[in-house]
Amino acid sequence: MDKIKEFIAKICTYLSDLTSIPFYTVAWIGLGLVILFVGLITFLIIRAVIKNKKKKAQKVEVKVEDKPIVEEKALEVKEEVVLEQPVETKKAIEQPTTEIKVEEKKPVKKAPAKKVVEEEKQPKKKFGKWVVEFKGHGEYLSKLLASNGEIMLSSEIYTTEEGARGGIATIIRGVDNGKFVVYQDKNGNYYYKLKTANNRLLCVGEIYKSKDRCLKAVESVKRIAKESTVVDELVEGTHYIDYVPAQTDAKKGARGKWRVEKTADGNYSAKLYASNGQLMLATEEVALEKSAVNAIASVKKNSAEGNFIIDKDKFGRFYYKLRNAQKSVICIGEAYDTLESCTNAIESVRRFATNSVVEGKEE
Repeated sequence: MDKIKEFIAKICTYLSDLTSIPFYTVAWIGLGLVILFVGLITFLIIRAVIKNKKKKAQKVEVKVEDKPIVEEKALEVKEEVVLEQPVETKKAIEQPTTEIKVEEKKPVKKAPAKKVVEEEKQPKKKFGKWVVEFKGHGEYLSKLLASNGEIMLSSEIYTTEEGARGGIATIIRGVDNGKFVVYQDKNGNYYYKLKTANNRLLCVGEIYKSKDRCLKAVESVKRIAKESTVVDELVEGTHYIDYVPAQTDAKKGARGKWRVEKTADGNYSAKLYASNGQLMLATEEVALEKSAVNAIASVKKNSAEGNFIIDKDKFGRFYYKLRNAQKSVICIGEAYDTLESCTNAIESVRRFATNSVVEGKEE
């Protein structure tokens, strides 16, 4: 600024010298020129600024005008997408609803899984069924089968189907009020008998290779006997094998020993031993010793007459039963692998039973 003033002063001095015009006059003229120059410069600057603003405004307008076009394009694109989306949404409703349902069904799927776990912890009780079998020769018996078809017990013989069906209710009462007695045969196998409170035989269980399995069978019977259904149809069972007594005099043979023994329950049973000490048979347990002695006479009489039947257990082995004239079981023999062995055992029992005497009462 100082340089401008100095420059103007020089010009005024120069003009004053040329025109002989007073210096102050020239100074005022110079000042006016300066003001005019400054005003011109200011005008040009302002004009340039305004012009620049207009250009910027035009650019902004162009951008503003262009932007809707872009937006319209974008909107058009979006509208196309929006038009496609309802189709996809429709598909999602018609078909992929399964995805939504799957999410909704997840809790439903979890619930049954939980029930399965609870059922595994507390398995459903499985019951069996009662069947009545025809054994031939006018003989019937009832059997309790487990849910897997395994034979759990067999009743005594009845002369009619109705009697066998009525015997089922008697056995069920015996399960509740009677007693199970476990026996071991000479081969180391176990079986049980169900008896009434006064020691009347109701039914006999199958033969098991261990005492533990036999006891488990007893528990199974206690659990399922009452709830098992009774099959209405009569089942054709395996017929008893007819025993034909050998044509020999049973009174002539080996002599063993009869012993009346007291059981762990305080009852009595008559047992027949061979001359080598081998147990051959045992009568049913009775409450009185005198009754056991009387049973010996019954065994001698019926064995001499050949009142034996041969049956099979669930393993296919053969065993015999000695019965009286009313077909009530007096005693049950051991199990044998072959029919011949079982028949030979019957012949031995006939000889020993007939000729043996009660120990301590020698004839």
